[in-house]
Amino acid sequence: MSSGTSSPLRAAELYWNAAAATYEQDFSGTTVGKIRREVVWSNLERIFPSGQHVLELNCGTGIDAAFLARRGVQVLGCDLSPRMIELARERCNSEALPHPPEFRVLPTERLSLLEPEGPFDGAFSNFSGLNCVEDLTQVGMALSRLLKPKARFLLCMMGRFVPLEILWFLYQRKPRRAFQRLRESQTSYAATADLVVYRPTVDDIVKQMKPSFRLLGWKGMGVVVPPSYAEHVAIRFPRLMHRLAQVDRRIGALPVFRNMADCVLLEFERKDTATTAK
Repeated sequence: MSSGTSSPLRAAELYWNAAAATYEQDFSGTTVGKIRREVVWSNLERIFPSGQHVLELNCGTGIDAAFLARRGVQVLGCDLSPRMIELARERCNSEALPHPPEFRVLPTERLSLLEPEGPFDGAFSNFSGLNCVEDLTQVGMALSRLLKPKARFLLCMMGRFVPLEILWFLYQRKPRRAFQRLRESQTSYAATADLVVYRPTVDDIVKQMKPSFRLLGWKGMGVVVPPSYAEHVAIRFPRLMHRLAQVDRRIGALPVFRNMADCVLLEFERKDTATTAK
């Protein structure tokens, strides 16, 4: 699904193993990270009721899996980083969860290995894990074989046009960084050409998922709430951040504003067999 070689997967594994140690403080534990996650959680709770068996791609340290497990949802969380999986297991073992999640070291590119364990009632991928995968068409096809017909797939990925980010970096006199997302559809990351972040537009995502999934709707997150690298501002002005979060929730689904978001949240439905065969 990426490039057909093990090198990109190995580069990604090494990067996320290293990032795992500070993932909480760099994003999940930040004010901005918590605001974003609350929006995702409200959608996860709406889509996946108690008793369902759900697959999580790029599960990271297991925060979302634990959230669903507390609500009676059985989760199989997968991530290519052994260290992330180790932290996810530690998190969930520390709680008396009614249905403890199961975790597996497995890159998205090898989803087909899970076919004997399906079908699942749904799936999700939070906070841009699939931005590290080049070909979402192959992801969609593999995922469709794991899900029941009409199962939901909730997908969070990076936005492409983020005016707030542009203004932020222009103020810091970093014009190249300000327009990087808009200018570059993919970027080599972490000082290695083997790890690439891809930035498809919403239209590109829908087109790549279309053979197996249909879009039900989408919204933006982070239209007026600043990205996590502005955490120092968020800490200084908590009341302002609370108000911005409220505004963000109100305008995030509006057609104009959702195209200006730091992240986009898309809800797909797996096509039934008859539709997929067409």
